[in-house]
Amino acid sequence: MTRALTSATAAVWLVHGVYNKLLGGSPRHLAIVQSVPGLDGTAGARMLIAVGIAEVGIAVWIVSRRAPRWCAAVQTVLLLSMNVVELTYARPLLLWPAGLLPVNLAFLAVVWTAALAGKKGTGRFTLSGIGQSKATCPLFLRAAVRLRRHPVAIRATLRDCVTLTYAVPAHILRSLLPPGLELDTVGDDGFVAVALVQTERLRPDGMPPALGGNFFLAGYRVFARFRTADGRTLRGLRILRSDTDRTLMALGGNLLTHYNYHRCRATVVAAADALRFSIHTPDRAGDLDVIVDRREAPLPSGSPFASVRDARRFAGPLPFTFDYEEETHAIVAIEARRTNWRPAPVAAHVNRLAFFDQPAFAGCAPRLAAAFYVRDIEYHWLRGVRHAL
Repeated sequence: MTRALTSATAAVWLVHGVYNKLLGGSPRHLAIVQSVPGLDGTAGARMLIAVGIAEVGIAVWIVSRRAPRWCAAVQTVLLLSMNVVELTYARPLLLWPAGLLPVNLAFLAVVWTAALAGKKGTGRFTLSGIGQSKATCPLFLRAAVRLRRHPVAIRATLRDCVTLTYAVPAHILRSLLPPGLELDTVGDDGFVAVALVQTERLRPDGMPPALGGNFFLAGYRVFARFRTADGRTLRGLRILRSDTDRTLMALGGNLLTHYNYHRCRATVVAAADALRFSIHTPDRAGDLDVIVDRREAPLPSGSPFASVRDARRFAGPLPFTFDYEEETHAIVAIEARRTNWRPAPVAAHVNRLAFFDQPAFAGCAPRLAAAFYVRDIEYHWLRGVRHAL
């Protein structure tokens, strides 16, 4: 993990230094530098080259792994200094002025994670002491914890969304929930939703839809409830695993949430009224092959739900998604709002669903309790709210 973060941060500096500055691949960078008083014309071009050389030097320093904390500190000072200059003198030239600092703070969280994870004797960085001794926990580690609280409101369109709801013995699912959450049950069963979603135009709230990203998402969620300190009961989902076919989505998702993103290869084939989803993952735990008939159909035989109306209560996205923040022993609740949510029951033929082959589900046979299809949903996730336990 440390090596991957180191390579990723070095690559960012190298691309910016070589392509955008030394090779002049992005004329906008030169215009930004020349907008600073005293750096117009040739002076600005020379400064751009100097910055490019410095960025290449930082990339080499990162890869060398020498004095990683000093390296992270230099990156922090240089990047934030450039941001202040850009926002002061070149705001009209920026692609997304409001997002410049949040995005770069997220990048710096990765920088410091990689630097501090390299400490001898630790295979990964942990923050278990943050609740007890903030004075001894580096600032950027605390920032990394806060970043994973879903700090940015998000909008997206769910173009095609299929949810397979599986009934699983309650005692098995309870063991997968963190402190603070209670399993949502019907009789002796809890439920896992397998959501297969073609997502379009995902972007921070306020950003133009045309700049949003399109990707495929497979999510495995447990239906749960959380009781707040003021006595309210929130109903929602606890994410166990997420798979996406976009590397940037996986990196960003793991930086800003606890949704456990993995990179996958996904194929979605539409034919007449049918959709076929094929997913392949490096660890095999997310492999899946499902065919869905989008025409309305009755509930599967043996479903624990008495009616389609009852089954819809377990049809996928709920008002809240729950994260558990181990470092501060807290629940982070992310509220969601949606439009046009009218899921229709459909028939699903499941050829392969590897998620339930994991040891946590040994000795049980999850049963398909319902399958629903819905499309063209406008979805809005609010910023996460932390609830101390």
